[in-house]
Amino acid sequence: MRPVEAGSIQDVVSDVYDVFGGVRKASAATGLAPSVLSYGTEMREDRPGGLGVNYLDRMARMDPAAAAILASHFAALAGGVFQPIEVAVVEELTSACADAIKENGEAIFFALQAARSGRWEDAQIALPEVDESITEMTGLRAILMQTIQTKGGR
Repeated sequence: MRPVEAGSIQDVVSDVYDVFGGVRKASAATGLAPSVLSYGTEMREDRPGGLGVNYLDRMARMDPAAAAILASHFAALAGGVFQPIEVAVVEELTSACADAIKENGEAIFFALQAARSGRWEDAQIALPEVDESITEMTGLRAILMQTIQTKGGR
């Protein structure tokens, strides 16, 4: 494996290969030659890019751990964070909706209390409620995305 700069896209690609057990095993899993995968960790200024995004997408679809590495990298570049969640089965959509409604209601209740009082303590109580609401809505979104991806081709 080539030496790569920490935090670079080449480092991220290298971490994706590690999910598969290294370049050779990633090669066997994807059907791509090891030289093609090695090219993805080469830092060269005379040519743009590296490993094609289609290849990275293929590996991410093969293993959620590879997708998480890529998502974390790009979320950080966008000024955000990637927060993995457990994706429930599609049959739990109704339950996920109910949980999201409950958590949103609680978050709004506590946020309004903080707004009315203007107290730091009330805002501190409201923050975890808002975080729980965000988690539930993100889970709901994940279930809907899973539905689109698995049933969208019908």
